[in-house]
Amino acid sequence: MKYRFFILFFIPVILNAQMNITTVERVETALKPDVLQGQIGFEEQGKNQNTIKEHLNAIVAEVKRFDPNAKICRGGGYYLSPQYSYKDQKREFIGYSANLNFNCEFKSIDTYNELSTVIDKVTATGVRKNQGALNWGVSSVREAEVQGGMRLELLRKARNQSEAFSKETGMECLVSSVNFGGASRPMPIMAKGMAMMASAPTESPIQSDEITLLEATVDYTCSKRVP
Repeated sequence: MKYRFFILFFIPVILNAQMNITTVERVETALKPDVLQGQIGFEEQGKNQNTIKEHLNAIVAEVKRFDPNAKICRGGGYYLSPQYSYKDQKREFIGYSANLNFNCEFKSIDTYNELSTVIDKVTATGVRKNQGALNWGVSSVREAEVQGGMRLELLRKARNQSEAFSKETGMECLVSSVNFGGASRPMPIMAKGMAMMASAPTESPIQSDEITLLEATVDYTCSKRVP
């Protein structure tokens, strides 16, 4: 894995025999997507809230059976809300509406198809299934691993930069603080047509490398060397 470093700016401030320098530095690396990401949602409307709960609980139970450690899908909570119509300034109850959603990461299209098949077997006819497009992305586990390494690389870069400032100024420059500004979510390097509707998963979506960035504001304190 290759890291790229950037120094966006520096501000030297001289106070007596001391000089303060601030830089904003960035580490960038390319990642290969390792999971297919997508959302699976369910919606039902009806008069009987217990029937709706029974239908949605069956789906939740089947997802948990397929993925007992929640390594593939997260979510599974749903809510019921009453629906009303209004006529002549009078409110009339017409039933309940419920929504259930899962955010999932699949290692392969086969796993996605297997989960869809078992869900379809327990889904009642009154439940509407909504599935978005599947896109290749970087898993949350991989992201955490990479961010840890990028932080170490940025700190190493800051130490090297302090040595460079020492040579340039003839002073003793040290890193006084590092304020990580946060990391950006991985983004595709090239925009490609990654859409593959989940209703017809016959081929894998296009996969392209992604980049992730980490920025930090680094303060250096430079002091005159003691003879």
